Amino acid sequence: MSNLEQSEVDALLAEAELLATEVSGEPAPNPAPAAAPPASAIPGPPAPLPEKLPVELRRILQLEVPVIVQLAHRTMEMDDVLALNVGSVIEFDKKFDAELELIASDRQIGLGHAVKVGENFGLRITRIGTIYDTIHALGGR
Repeated sequence: MSNLEQSEVDALLAEAELLATEVSGEPAPNPAPAAAPPASAIPGPPAPLPEKLPVELRRILQLEVPVIVQLAHRTMEMDDVLALNVGSVIEFDKKFDAELELIASDRQIGLGHAVKVGENFGLRITRIGTIYDTIHALGGR
């Protein structure tokens, strides 16, 4: 796959937003900063995409984005960071059983709880936005 310019990605995301609106039947909300998904989002399978997608939209669906599960974060003074050693413990202001953030392309798109999948770690998604919300968050508008 060839590299896309930012303007091409923006145009494809705009087209994907229109498609998501058509598929979901929901009107596109007013643009707002991407934050936590709406609490009213109902978990379940996403609406199916049309079988015949325009070539441009198929290209955007092939893009790979980093998906991260964030446990917690905090700010520390540099001297405290430099004092860290093997065995150091960093305390976070988040309960151990709190929902974890699901992040794609540096934008929160959902929440979930940690689960064990065989010998691996997984995330059981408890809240996630609509297809439109996800596209909007990834588009950075």
